[in-house]
Amino acid sequence: MKKLPLTRWLLAVLASVSATFASAQTQPAPAAAPAKPAQPISITLYGFVRNDLNYDSRQMNFVREGQLDLYPKDIDTVGMAGVDANKKSQLNILGILARLGVRVSGPDAFGAKTSAVLEGDFFGQAEANIGLLRLRHGYVKLDWKKHALTLGQTWYPLFIPECYPGVVNFNTGIPIAPFGWTAQIKYTAKFTDRFNASITAYKPREFSVASVNTSETTNSPSMNASIPELNAHVQYKTDKFMAGMQVDYSNIMPYVKYGTNPVRISKERVQAVTFMAYTKVTGKKVGFKAMAVLGQNTTHWVMIGGYYGYKATPSSIETYKPAKTTAFWADVYGTGKKMAPGLFVGYIVNNGASADATAAYGRMVGVSGRGIKDMWRVAPRLEIFSGKFRFGSELEVTSATYGTRGNNGKVTAVSSKDHITNVRLTFSTVFSF
Repeated sequence: MKKLPLTRWLLAVLASVSATFASAQTQPAPAAAPAKPAQPISITLYGFVRNDLNYDSRQMNFVREGQLDLYPKDIDTVGMAGVDANKKSQLNILGILARLGVRVSGPDAFGAKTSAVLEGDFFGQAEANIGLLRLRHGYVKLDWKKHALTLGQTWYPLFIPECYPGVVNFNTGIPIAPFGWTAQIKYTAKFTDRFNASITAYKPREFSVASVNTSETTNSPSMNASIPELNAHVQYKTDKFMAGMQVDYSNIMPYVKYGTNPVRISKERVQAVTFMAYTKVTGKKVGFKAMAVLGQNTTHWVMIGGYYGYKATPSSIETYKPAKTTAFWADVYGTGKKMAPGLFVGYIVNNGASADATAAYGRMVGVSGRGIKDMWRVAPRLEIFSGKFRFGSELEVTSATYGTRGNNGKVTAVSSKDHITNVRLTFSTVFSF
């Protein structure tokens, strides 16, 4: 066998390897695993443009230039030769309730569906900034199949979005029905499709607890307590029926640095427990909602209430007890798509506290002078719908019983002239989007 020269042999080997490599390169590569498509972020704008006309038959305690009415003012005859200065009608037209919100759903996180809501209106945080944008809702939510977590500002636990007074008036039934939103941490357990329970830890903010020490911020009593307000809620819900109940525990500290001579540290707190129950029934043509509240220190829900201060001596450190408030409301309404009548009725009573109180802090509570014993409201309404447009008209009759306060916070010595009544006519136009 004839041997090849070394150079020719090496060239032959290289040619064979190159051919093999080229052949391998022409074979199809194994298919790579398909990449998971990125979950899209969905953004939805919503809101409405609203204009309200409000007429009151007498002077009212209200906020935002009469947009949100609370209760009629007491008789005022000082310097008026027996004439009631508050027996004077008022009228205003406002568009500050216009609202804009954003709903966002995003990619899953921690195995949960994610969403967020950011919503504001032009009601303002106080009379000084009426017409300016304020935050209503600003929260995120992680939703698993069996449980959920909500973080941020949204409704107070005692306000049930599926079961609240459907009145035309923006007051939403306050100061009889609880209302408002607050920053919170809420955990919800979904036991079945119909039954769930939740625990919420929150701190009052825009609708705050009553403050004693005016040298500190509005929410200092809540912040000084160093623990959140706690709420436990159970709910049963179907398409046609809903019922639930709650217990709420509040703990606030009105003062830290107390007194002037001598200056001391106060560790006194106001502890309050509130019970609430509600129900809703939806029929083919008529629906019904109702709620009962046995409350203590209910100021931050924009209700009548607060707390009382007690001193054994003028130099004693003040101790506190919550004002007790009982409230009930019911709402019957039509479920028509073009026209929906409704009727709201509500009642609230000031139950005071223990005797020998020396001071009171809150909304319409006190230990001397004149005050409200109880209040009722009846408000028939009619709403007409066409597409995204709605007309609403309502006649709201609110009557407060005034009398003399005792040192237990209760009101007595009521006469026939002490039933003070206001009639409010509201006409509202709303375009939703």
